[in-house]
Amino acid sequence: MKVVVALDSFKGSLSAKDACHAVAEGLTQNQGDVEILCLPISDGGDGLLDAVHDSCLSKGFREQRLTVSGPYTQPTTVTLLVKGSTCLMEMAQSSGLDLVPKSQRRTMFASTYGLGQAIDYALCRGCREFWIGLGGSATNDLGLGAMQALGCRFFDRDGQLIEAPFKACDLIRLDHIEDGFLQERRHSASFIGVADVNNPLLGENGATRVFGPQKGADSSDLDALEAGMRHAAAVLADHFKADVSDQPGAGAAGGLGAGLMWFMNASLKGGADTVLNLLKFDDALNGADWVITGEGRFDTQSLSGKAPLGVIERAKRRSIPVCVFCGESLISESDALAMGISQISQVIEKARDRDDAMQNARFYLGELARAFSVV
Repeated sequence: MKVVVALDSFKGSLSAKDACHAVAEGLTQNQGDVEILCLPISDGGDGLLDAVHDSCLSKGFREQRLTVSGPYTQPTTVTLLVKGSTCLMEMAQSSGLDLVPKSQRRTMFASTYGLGQAIDYALCRGCREFWIGLGGSATNDLGLGAMQALGCRFFDRDGQLIEAPFKACDLIRLDHIEDGFLQERRHSASFIGVADVNNPLLGENGATRVFGPQKGADSSDLDALEAGMRHAAAVLADHFKADVSDQPGAGAAGGLGAGLMWFMNASLKGGADTVLNLLKFDDALNGADWVITGEGRFDTQSLSGKAPLGVIERAKRRSIPVCVFCGESLISESDALAMGISQISQVIEKARDRDDAMQNARFYLGELARAFSVV
């Protein structure tokens, strides 16, 4: 009997890897002679490296660690996965929301400068193919902090150099750009942004309005941030003679998606399918009798491009039954059946309350696995 365990993270409780291991331990205790293959997954935002880490190491990638500037200039350690000229990194490790306590979040003053330092480090060591996970950001600076760390110079209307690190509050000041040095450096390099959202850069569905509040922006901040983003986008569109602000994913990671497209000629890929392809997930399904997938909150967003949906669709094509393990499900039984889901098991049904479910998710996932039958 073979079971593929492919869970995304349980936000605020468990990483994808820890969630998979909790289920695997429970299955082992209950099922006895069963082959369990753990494949942590991600939709491409924060958690990308956690998902592909073990698979990449088995293929010859090596970890490289360095200290960079965090979203509010605090020293932060990031990990790169490098093989030859290929480098995988995750912007949330340098510029992520989880690096900042909720009470200290002020996205007006956050910067992606540390991400640029990480890219610079890799470029200087011969990396030329970059895969960057976009998501979980504390920033809303259009990625200009990162570009500044890579050698771009930004000026205000008085010709004054905007000092490092470039922050979201500097967007409204932007007047012109000197990026010749960066364009020389990135000429032989390719950049792929792995995004978990398709939002445009501007407007009600853009980076600021949709994601700004969770980064600490109040209503007045949102107005100022949107005005700054709109102004800077116009400057960049004029500078590059192209406007990418309406491209899907341009609003990912506080506008970093657009910044990468403008400055690095990057392409953006949907996170879930990209991660599953990197993991060679279809090969992992060979001989599988069951697939267990899921995430903390299984709801309508899970039906629109999130990683568990990718798992479910691929298993369905192979007629392999799927069980969803989640913190809480808001999916109806009819929708679940239509998707190809055979069972849904929820942590919240085992826990005393939501706080208990969050704090003891690992234990309850083990309980769900011990109660699961592969027969």
